[in-house]
Amino acid sequence: MAVGGSVPPQRAAAGVLADRIAAALVHREPGWRLPRRSALARRYGVSTAEIDAAIAELSRRSLIRRLHDGQLYRASPAEYLVPVEGVGGLSTRLDPMGGEIACQSRHVSQRGAPQDVAWALGVEGDAPVRIIRCVWVVDTEPVAISTAYVPGAVAESLEAQDSDSFEAMLLSIPALSPDAESAYAKAVDLEMSPPQPSVARSLRLVPGQSAISVTIRFDDRPTGAPVGLTVVILKPDQFRVVIEAGTPPVPRVKTT
Repeated sequence: MAVGGSVPPQRAAAGVLADRIAAALVHREPGWRLPRRSALARRYGVSTAEIDAAIAELSRRSLIRRLHDGQLYRASPAEYLVPVEGVGGLSTRLDPMGGEIACQSRHVSQRGAPQDVAWALGVEGDAPVRIIRCVWVVDTEPVAISTAYVPGAVAESLEAQDSDSFEAMLLSIPALSPDAESAYAKAVDLEMSPPQPSVARSLRLVPGQSAISVTIRFDDRPTGAPVGLTVVILKPDQFRVVIEAGTPPVPRVKTT
């Protein structure tokens, strides 16, 4: 325990080592893979336990990112998670910067959804959902991967659609109610981080390179029930995300 606000020696040492490693990371591009812990320990003349403490400190500072397989990468300064839609009048728009996007492949399956997807859709973890995965290209170069998840109640309606247009795909989740043509985007999240290795390979990203991830949850307008989830991974050099603010409301003037 620290006394009188002093920093424990272990934490102080970890901070000094973290500062040394951070100074070296300044000269590396985001996505650069760090050497193994043992190699770092030899380079800085410390134990692997001290390296672990410094890594924890660098992760807390968002300077490095540890993947599920334990590999370490220099983090991008733009790694963040921002809920956008419906907050303060903000809205989002994807800009393909003039690229002509075409669907290269479309794969449909039915199986249990990942736990976070099942929770968002309000279905049991082992209940099968329809999954539509598309690879999108510009001049044969893969630039985006979209995955739509829908519960059984709307699966047949989605299967009947053939959304070759990238824009149409983003809006293709149907509604439960017959009087509504489609569901509406209830929530949109943006994230900039390295995708799963299989997605990175499909998009031809280098290990640890960040991509834009857009997650859209669709709700049925009359009932408010979640009816679908679309996750789109975008190659960062092919798209930009525009965040627009609506016109602020005119303040009401109180009269007497």
